[in-house]
Amino acid sequence: MFNNKTIMKPQARIIQLQEEIKSLEEQIKNCNHSFAIPIYDPETVREGYGSKQDGTGSDPHWSYAGYHDVQKDRWSRTCLECGKKEYTYKQSQIIAGFKPDFS
Repeated sequence: MFNNKTIMKPQARIIQLQEEIKSLEEQIKNCNHSFAIPIYDPETVREGYGSKQDGTGSDPHWSYAGYHDVQKDRWSRTCLECGKKEYTYKQSQIIAGFKPDFS
Protein backbone atom coordinates (compact mmCIF):
# COMPACT_ATOMS: atom_id res chain seq x y z
CA MET A 1 0.00 0.00 0.00
CA PHE A 2 1.13 3.56 -0.69
CA ASN A 3 1.58 5.86 2.29
CA ASN A 4 0.19 9.38 1.70
CA LYS A 5 2.68 11.02 4.08
CA THR A 6 5.04 13.29 2.23
CA ILE A 7 8.67 12.52 2.78
CA MET A 8 10.78 15.65 2.94
CA LYS A 9 14.17 15.62 1.25
CA PRO A 10 17.14 16.14 3.60
CA GLN A 11 18.13 19.52 2.11
CA ALA A 12 14.57 20.86 2.40
CA ARG A 13 14.41 19.61 6.01
CA ILE A 14 17.69 21.42 6.84
CA ILE A 15 16.31 24.67 5.41
CA GLN A 16 13.09 24.23 7.38
CA LEU A 17 15.00 23.61 10.62
CA GLN A 18 17.29 26.62 10.02
CA GLU A 19 14.24 28.84 9.59
CA GLU A 20 12.74 27.40 12.77
CA ILE A 21 16.00 28.08 14.67
CA LYS A 22 16.07 31.65 13.36
CA SER A 23 12.47 32.14 14.52
CA LEU A 24 13.22 30.77 18.00
CA GLU A 25 16.36 32.93 18.31
CA GLU A 26 14.22 35.96 17.42
CA GLN A 27 11.73 34.99 20.17
CA ILE A 28 14.57 34.81 22.70
CA LYS A 29 15.97 38.15 21.51
CA ASN A 30 12.56 39.84 21.88
CA CYS A 31 11.72 38.18 25.21
CA ASN A 32 11.08 40.52 28.17
CA HIS A 33 13.01 38.06 30.39
CA SER A 34 11.40 37.25 33.70
CA PHE A 35 14.27 35.68 35.64
CA ALA A 36 13.93 33.23 38.50
CA ILE A 37 15.82 33.78 41.76
CA PRO A 38 19.61 33.51 41.17
CA ILE A 39 21.24 30.32 42.40
CA TYR A 40 24.82 29.66 43.47
CA ASP A 41 26.39 27.76 40.56
CA PRO A 42 30.19 27.50 41.10
CA GLU A 43 32.47 26.91 38.13
CA THR A 44 35.39 24.49 38.25
CA VAL A 45 38.57 25.97 36.76
CA ARG A 46 42.14 24.70 36.43
CA GLU A 47 44.65 26.73 38.44
CA GLY A 48 48.41 26.49 38.33
CA TYR A 49 50.46 26.11 41.48
CA GLY A 50 54.14 26.22 42.35
CA SER A 51 56.87 26.87 39.83
CA LYS A 52 59.68 25.05 38.12
CA GLN A 53 62.54 26.42 36.11
CA ASP A 54 62.44 25.37 32.47
CA GLY A 55 65.23 27.46 30.99
CA THR A 56 68.84 27.62 32.10
CA GLY A 57 71.82 29.92 31.71
CA SER A 58 71.12 33.43 30.48
CA ASP A 59 67.54 32.57 29.46
CA PRO A 60 65.83 31.17 32.56
CA HIS A 61 62.03 30.95 32.54
CA TRP A 62 59.53 29.32 34.82
CA SER A 63 56.27 27.48 34.44
CA TYR A 64 53.73 26.03 36.85
CA ALA A 65 54.76 22.87 38.66
CA GLY A 66 51.25 21.47 38.24
CA TYR A 67 47.55 22.25 38.07
CA HIS A 68 44.56 21.52 40.28
CA ASP A 69 40.81 22.15 40.12
CA VAL A 70 39.40 25.05 42.15
CA GLN A 71 35.85 26.30 42.59
CA LYS A 72 35.23 29.85 41.35
CA ASP A 73 32.20 31.59 42.85
CA ARG A 74 29.51 32.11 40.24
CA TRP A 75 25.74 32.64 40.17
CA SER A 76 23.22 31.86 37.46
CA ARG A 77 19.66 32.84 36.67
CA THR A 78 17.26 31.41 34.10
CA CYS A 79 14.44 33.19 32.28
CA LEU A 80 11.09 31.62 33.10
CA GLU A 81 9.73 32.54 29.64
CA CYS A 82 12.43 31.53 27.14
CA GLY A 83 14.96 29.54 29.18
CA LYS A 84 17.91 31.92 28.59
CA LYS A 85 20.61 31.38 31.22
CA GLU A 86 22.92 34.14 32.44
CA TYR A 87 26.00 33.87 34.65
CA THR A 88 27.82 36.40 36.82
CA TYR A 89 30.90 36.43 39.02
CA LYS A 90 30.13 39.87 40.49
CA GLN A 91 28.42 40.57 43.79
CA SER A 92 26.81 43.66 45.30
CA GLN A 93 27.00 44.36 49.00
CA ILE A 94 23.73 44.47 50.91
CA ILE A 95 23.08 44.99 54.61
CA ALA A 96 23.00 41.25 55.42
CA GLY A 97 25.93 40.26 53.14
CA PHE A 98 26.23 40.00 49.37
CA LYS A 99 23.90 39.34 46.46
CA PRO A 100 24.69 38.43 42.79
CA ASP A 101 25.14 41.42 40.48
CA PHE A 102 23.97 40.80 36.88
CA SER A 103 24.63 44.36 35.69
